[in-house]
Amino acid sequence: MNNNNEQLFTEKIADALWQIWRYWRLTSHPVKQGKITPEQYWVLHILHRFGPQRIKDIAVRVGTGSSAVTIAIKRLERDGLVCRRRGTEDERVVTVHLTEHGQAVFHAWRQERHRVLSALFEPLDGEEKRLLYGLLEKVLAHIQKGAISGGSNCRG
Repeated sequence: MNNNNEQLFTEKIADALWQIWRYWRLTSHPVKQGKITPEQYWVLHILHRFGPQRIKDIAVRVGTGSSAVTIAIKRLERDGLVCRRRGTEDERVVTVHLTEHGQAVFHAWRQERHRVLSALFEPLDGEEKRLLYGLLEKVLAHIQKGAISGGSNCRG
């Protein structure tokens, strides 16, 4: 295969991966489905991953101000997904916790995302899935070796 054909197929692969990712995201992500705001999702994601957090720590992880996080937390609290607790040793310290309902909802969203992703590959038989997985592993190994650099060529 000559370089022009190789480049064309590389672009087609990139486009196909982008379309798969976009379809998966639009059909399975709670934010894209209008179930929750991006800020609320990230608050839940952080609490799920890191456990109870102070509002200012959540804001740092989200990369936004404490006021935006506070609004998201109030809405999540209203919906029974999180709760705030004052510290026993220092009542000024308030931590935000996922409720059992919040954990169940977040887990259900993750299961739905996995279900949709699995359904995308239903047209492939077992051998095709093994082949695709092997090829993707090869690309991921190349990335992990640091063989691909991102960013721009701009120097400033």
